[in-house]
Order: sequence, then C-alpha cells, then structure tokens
Amino acid sequence: MAAPPGADLLSREKLREAQQRNETLVRMARGEMEALFRDASVAGGIVILTDPHGLVLYSLGRGQFATEAANVALRPGAMWDEATIGTNGIGTAIAERQPISVIGGEHFFELHQILSCSAAPIFDPFGAITGVLDLTCAAKTPQTLMLALIKRAVEQIERALFETQFRNHEQMRFHSDPYLVGSSHEGLLAFEGDRLVGANRNGVKLLGLDWPAGGAPRFDDLFTLEQGEVSHNPASDDCVLQTKKGRLLYARLRPQPRLHPGWSPAQGVARAWSFDRTAEPEGLTLPQIIDRVLSGPFARLLIVRRVKAGQLIYGADEEKAAAQGLVVVRSGRLRCFASVDGKELTLFTLDAGDALPLHDSSMFEVKKDGEIVVMSGAAFQEIAQSDRDLARSAMPAITRMLQKSERMTEDIVFRGVRYRLIRALCEVAARDGRLTPQGVVVDSPPSAEEFAMQIGATRQSASTVIAELIRDGAVRRLDFSAIAIVDLDKLKRQLD
Repeated sequence: MAAPPGADLLSREKLREAQQRNETLVRMARGEMEALFRDASVAGGIVILTDPHGLVLYSLGRGQFATEAANVALRPGAMWDEATIGTNGIGTAIAERQPISVIGGEHFFELHQILSCSAAPIFDPFGAITGVLDLTCAAKTPQTLMLALIKRAVEQIERALFETQFRNHEQMRFHSDPYLVGSSHEGLLAFEGDRLVGANRNGVKLLGLDWPAGGAPRFDDLFTLEQGEVSHNPASDDCVLQTKKGRLLYARLRPQPRLHPGWSPAQGVARAWSFDRTAEPEGLTLPQIIDRVLSGPFARLLIVRRVKAGQLIYGADEEKAAAQGLVVVRSGRLRCFASVDGKELTLFTLDAGDALPLHDSSMFEVKKDGEIVVMSGAAFQEIAQSDRDLARSAMPAITRMLQKSERMTEDIVFRGVRYRLIRALCEVAARDGRLTPQGVVVDSPPSAEEFAMQIGATRQSASTVIAELIRDGAVRRLDFSAIAIVDLDKLKRQLD
C-alpha cells in the first residue's frame, strides 16, 4: 500500500503529558538510548522510545536520515501501532511481544520501505509491556547486530525498572551459569516475605514460568530449598538450589534493606504477582511527589508560596528561611537570572517539575502565576530518607538545569549570536509551540530583549537575527505577538 491514512501528530501539550505519564520509563531508558545511539552512529541510525501502545515519546538522531525518518512520521507524537501503520518494527514487536526486525519492503506501507527497524518490547516486573525500544536505519544499511544491540539495551532498562520498583524488597539473583550471576543476563526475583511479587524477563524464562502468571507463587512453590538457606552475602559463593521442575540454579539473596520506621513494603508496592495494576500510579512527577509530601507528616518542613507574574524573588531572602535549600516549581514559570556588568543574563527558565538549589546571589522573576515550594537542605535530607522518590526525581531535575547552564556558558564562549538565538527559539517551540498547517506556532514568544537576556547578547543583536530569520522565511509573524516557525526541523539543522 502506498501511504497510511492521514494521522495527526499529538499536540505539544498532549505529547508532554504522555512523556510525563511515562517519566519512569524515560528516566530508566535515557542512558541506554544514548549508548545505543553512539553504537549505531556509524550506520546513521535513529533510536526511538515509545509508550506501551506505540506512541513515539522520544527520538535520538541527526543528519539526513533522521530528517527522512521524520518526514514519514517516525518522530515524537506519532503513533506506530499495527492498527495505524500496519507491519512495522514497533507495532509488530508489541503485537508479538518479542524482539523483531522489519526490513525495507517488509513494511506494510510503501513510504516506510526506506526504513529498516529493529525493535524490542520493554517489560515491567509484572509482565506487562511498558514501552518499546527501536533502532531504525536506512533500508540499504546492513542490519548485522542491530537486533542484538537492542536486546542488550532492553535488558538493562528492564533491570533498572526492576531495581527501581523493588529497591526495598528482598531480591534473589540467579542463573544456571554461576559466572552470569551478577551480570545483565541474570534472573531477578523480588519477594515480600516468602511471596513472589515481581520478576524480570530472564527470571521468568529461567524458571520456566508463564508470564504473566496467575496467583502469587511462594518461595517453596518454586524451589526445593528453604528460603533462609540461600546466601545473603554477595561476596560468598553462590548457593545451589533446585527448582520444583528439577533445574539447578546458582543464586544469592539480597536481604530487604532496613527501612524508615513505620514504612512497610506493602506501602511501596501494593501490586503483586497477581498483576493488580490499579494500585499504584506509574512514574510520579516531582510536583506529584511534592503533593504527597504535603499531605503527610513532613509538610511542616516545606515552605509553599503562591507567586504572581512580575514578582521578584531573591535567593538571599530564601536562604535565610531555607539554608542550603532547594526551590521546586509546583506550577507556573520562573526565570532565574544574574546581573553581569549591569546587564541581566537569563540562566534558566523553570517550569512545573523543575528544581534548582538556592544561592544567595540567585534572582528569580515570575513569568507565569503559580506556586513554588522551598525546603532547606536539612529538610530535603530528612524527607528523602523516608521518601526515596523525592531524591530520585529532584536530582535529575537539578541536573537538567545545571547541564543547561553549562551548555549556555559554552555557547556564549564558542558560538555566535545567530546560533544561540536559533537554539533558544527551538527550545521555546518545543516547550510552548503547537503544530498547525502554518508550522509550529508560539502564541506568546519572548521579546527581543528577553531573547537577548537568555542568550547573553544585546537587544539590537537579537533583533537583527530575528529580522534575518523573518526575511529568510524561517519565521513568520502572525499578529502582534504570535509567530510561526515554518519548518522547525529545517531550523534545527542550522545547529548541526
């Protein structure tokens, strides 16, 4: 068939919501995606992460092939399930629940036959597909080892998902080969008491179980050895145990960590091997975690403030109330800036879910009405000891801000004003734009002065570059305030 029926990409807002719903998956997969992209860079491939239904959440790629793939809708916001796209790597991997390669002409639609896709479903510790990792290259590119690279990356992602879900449970690591205990190929089981509550794909395969399984097997339903006889010492020799089916395995148990008083594993993981998936939400965002803290006994340690557009917040004042503290944006938008030689330089734009350490020289301008939460360093440590999700969500948010600062400094030193402004414009489009037939429309873009403060340039320099982009047809003014970026991908290519 020549072409699929027309299908609109998700709006920026809907895509952002989907990314937030799958935040845990994205966080666990990001490092593997980058490593896979480096491994496949010679072949010029792109790496795709989707949600469990085939919605593309993120992609990593550059160059001509990345553009060609985007032109056939292999890009964030597009749906690649079999019902929409027919036979393809992502959708078929979901339908068949196993890794698969779909090469060139094997694709259902003719325009997709320029692609060769290797994809594997990512399973959560309860046996449900939580996403798909895909590596796509040009159809003419040799596919040697592509599927193997995908499988290796997915093993690591599934391992990270398991560790995150069951970090407060007793875990058993095992394999039929003693040299593979402790490797990425090992089986992983999680127990609450003697009840099995989760497993990785390798564990299910090594035990010969069906996945998902019914009921909640206990340790003595699976093994002939008593649970207490399995070694808890990671440095000791592995214990040899036999399954009820007669298979010999080498294993060791990691004991349940000592927990904060009053906390039980049942609070951390309400779902068991019976796969009740309604008991606990997936991947809470930082604002959601803050909401949870505010509803509990640690609420007294947080300072919550409503802020209004135009309001200035001084880090020195906040430091007095929250020494060595942290500011979390619960809603709204803040601009963090510094004064350099009498001129303002925008350091960060913080949206809901962003966090930043406080400094006595920090200054914030509220750009959009909202709410912030401030906590001292001591309060953060006290809460994080009980609610590990706070630390796990706050640290990546802080890291993102620091990486943006480092990149901005490098750009100011090594890049011209045009490059810096185009990058800032692309970031605004990604954050606030909406896709329309006219291009990506930004209803309230920053002014030339605001762009200048953001990129460390004069207002006149920023205005000159904006005028050049309008004259070149890359940007159009729609009315007094709104602008349209006619071809965002083409604009991004100027950054290559």
